[in-house]
Amino acid sequence: MKETSKHKEAKRIRELVFNYWVSRVVLTANNLRVFDVLEKPLTAKTVAKRLALDPRATELLLNSLVSLKLLKKKGNRFINTSTASKYLVQQSPFYLGDIIRHNEVLWTNWSYLNEVIKTGKPASRAFELESFILGMHNLARLKKDVLIKQLDLKGVQRILDLGGGPGTYSMEFAKRGKDVYLFDRPETLEIARNLIDKEGLEDSITLLEGDFLTDPIGSGYDMVLMSQILHAYGKRDIKSLLKKTWRALNPSGTLAIHEFYLDSSLTEPLTGAIFSINMLINTPQGRTYSVQELKGFLRQSGFKVIGVQRLDDTVLIQSQKRR
Repeated sequence: MKETSKHKEAKRIRELVFNYWVSRVVLTANNLRVFDVLEKPLTAKTVAKRLALDPRATELLLNSLVSLKLLKKKGNRFINTSTASKYLVQQSPFYLGDIIRHNEVLWTNWSYLNEVIKTGKPASRAFELESFILGMHNLARLKKDVLIKQLDLKGVQRILDLGGGPGTYSMEFAKRGKDVYLFDRPETLEIARNLIDKEGLEDSITLLEGDFLTDPIGSGYDMVLMSQILHAYGKRDIKSLLKKTWRALNPSGTLAIHEFYLDSSLTEPLTGAIFSINMLINTPQGRTYSVQELKGFLRQSGFKVIGVQRLDDTVLIQSQKRR
């Protein structure tokens, strides 16, 4: 029995190490737009011809995607599964291809993890803004309804989406008749502007350019949303930003923080723990914070925590400005 148990653990370790093989297959298929052409059944030879790929290599790739249940195979023809059609085809409203492209960029930086652990310094060798911002849009579209449902918008009219990237949440607030201000860097807002224009909301959202750590963020807000920005910074910058936000809010205004999270041991859940390594690799001081740490930052900055909701692998902490 003990010997069998040891072998099971050995298999688990092998699976952990070999996971990158699976990741690389999906990254490559996404990069080459394989799923876009397989909404109809095609042979590997036809796929190779349409995408200018090697026929033999293409067939091996498609076979592996069948094994991963992203494609189906009948005879010598391949077609997307329903999962691939929903999440991996560019025209789908649930498309995740941009965030997958962003992970292609991260692949380069993660390859320097040995060096990062030795030096403690980030290894941001690669960065591509468009895939990052559109990737955030991919993810936010999946969470927006659940997140906004948790927010108490009664009496809230003027909202700041701070570091709001693609403006996904800004657009949802605007659709609800709110006065929305989206604050981010100029190059990010260029991408957001295209998305906002496509939704016909260009007259409903005010774009504010700047660095929220050093530039003014405005004032008179009833609510500020910080979604997935604090993990990129160290404690000092976070506390400074929270105090700036406190000053920007109206009396009794609310601040909603949406983040990956950890428990008090800083080891669970897995998503939060591994995301800390991603921040170690890509930022000077960033990491995932525990719920207790985030609540402490808020209290120290003049806020009263009024609600904590778990949203799958993230947490929404709502707080109110203390007078």
